[in-house]
Amino acid sequence: MGAAHAHGASNDERPRVAIAVLGCEDALAREARRITAIELRAALVDTAPDQATTQITATCSADLAILRVIDPTTGKSVERSVALSQAAPTARARLLALAMAELVAASWSELEDNPEPKAAPAIALAPVAAREAARGVVAPRPIELAVLADAHLLSSRDLVLGGGARTAIWISPSFFLGFDVLAHYAELSRPTGKVALTMPSVSSALGLSFGKSWLEPRLSLGGRVGYAWMSGVSASGATIGGREQGVWAGPELLVELAPWSRGRVHPLLSFSVGADVLGVSGTVNGARDVNVTGVWSSLSVGAALR
Repeated sequence: MGAAHAHGASNDERPRVAIAVLGCEDALAREARRITAIELRAALVDTAPDQATTQITATCSADLAILRVIDPTTGKSVERSVALSQAAPTARARLLALAMAELVAASWSELEDNPEPKAAPAIALAPVAAREAARGVVAPRPIELAVLADAHLLSSRDLVLGGGARTAIWISPSFFLGFDVLAHYAELSRPTGKVALTMPSVSSALGLSFGKSWLEPRLSLGGRVGYAWMSGVSASGATIGGREQGVWAGPELLVELAPWSRGRVHPLLSFSVGADVLGVSGTVNGARDVNVTGVWSSLSVGAALR
């Protein structure tokens, strides 16, 4: 995904940023500018910045980069420093870019948290359209959609693989409603044969986000309900296979990490634990039963669009 470069007046609805990286190697400067624009979902301006453009300057020295942002969307300027020497040379462009993006986002967040400040700004404010474009970057989007791969561990210590889709509907900057649809399948081996297990399920939950740093942690509590089909296949004529099926349901606690959640597409990693109040148990003669009941856990990875 590349950063767009605006060369003049444009109908681009994204915020505009001008980035100057001084004292760094040319390759590092180009990569840092490109990544920063992507992180901010902004149009990168090559020409002289105007009143609608947020200006970013990074001045590199041997160990540090001094960052300065002049932000007409909020009428203020902010500064910080970042220790480039703490990162490997190949990682310094990304470190510098993330530092610049975080500093700009911290300034733009005032548009969401304090849209009408009482104190007069130090510099002239940008037009309303530019302010709204910047606010749209830091304001949480109302809906996030994700696809997931999931590993579900039953109370009988059987691992069942599957996947599905998850959505989060944001009802405030911190709270969201979460829903998902998952399906799992496995053929579980036992000394006397195999048990084919199919487990579709749905869940709903109320979630809380703990900030918008590069790694956004989330916690949600809700319930999951599903249906289980078990079909036993005997390994010999000495035993007879059977079928079991029924509803399984209970509470679920989910902990999720969303790295780089400001990006339109970002990864998700989640761990959940639940306890089935209703469940299904498949009896296996002479071996461990298959239990879709009791305490279970799951680990999932995915990609989200927001």
